[in-house]
Amino acid sequence: MKATYQKILLSEGSSFLATRLILPRFHSEYHFHPEYELKYVIESKGKRFIGDTIENFQEGDLILLGPNIPHYWKSDDIHDQSDLMQAKAVVVLFSADFLGTGFFDIQEMIPIHELLKKSHAGLVFPDAINSWIPGMMDELTQARGPRRIILLLEIMNELANLETRQLLTEDFSSGTPFLDANSPSFVRLQKVHHYVIQNFHYPLQIEDIAQIANMTPHAFCKYFKKSTKKTFMTFLNELRVCHAKKLLIENRIPISQICMESGFNNISNFNRQFKTGTNMTPSDFRTMYNN
Repeated sequence: MKATYQKILLSEGSSFLATRLILPRFHSEYHFHPEYELKYVIESKGKRFIGDTIENFQEGDLILLGPNIPHYWKSDDIHDQSDLMQAKAVVVLFSADFLGTGFFDIQEMIPIHELLKKSHAGLVFPDAINSWIPGMMDELTQARGPRRIILLLEIMNELANLETRQLLTEDFSSGTPFLDANSPSFVRLQKVHHYVIQNFHYPLQIEDIAQIANMTPHAFCKYFKKSTKKTFMTFLNELRVCHAKKLLIENRIPISQICMESGFNNISNFNRQFKTGTNMTPSDFRTMYNN
């Protein structure tokens, strides 16, 4: 899937952006920008696409992304079924030199410098909801003057001491993502992206997807692999497994039904693809999560 460049606009007198989002749902374009991005989800559930990873997100999800990592959050379709549901998050965006060139290279900033360096592979903070970070980020959206700078540095210092998990695979982060904001092919690949997200639970054929992109199957497969560092079928199976994990965690319906609702045509293929993505069977995953 192709990402579009996003220009971040700052208000007058601000060196970085800190804002609280309140939306009907998260459904932005697959995009990238040169700024670091710190995002904490207050309310909403769905799927997030970061580089070459697809994962479920929910309340308490905290992500730090380095510059130019393509990303996209999509709330579950249940948001379309109720006018009362909202998607809420706090987002902070800042450039590498917003405090001046070389600021994070000084001795006292080594922990934060290492944090920012690791974020170039995308970081998730599993225990963030139990930390001071959510409250500090919310305070940051209201802070003014020097307090904004002090508070952001305090947040980054706290983040440097939290447990992290890397998001991007080494294959993706070590390569050069195929990012070209001016490419005329972007629109058609955006169509492919949105189509797959809406229809992954139905049978999908490469020929049909290539037709949406107005490409031959061979050309589409080659372009998709160059853009995402994975084949289209790998992407599709990962998306389906991601959805299956969400349904297994909810623990309301039989595994055979989850198989079909996730887009797999038979239980043996479902078990095989699920084990490839998680190193365990669907039933083992459900048992592990319940325990």
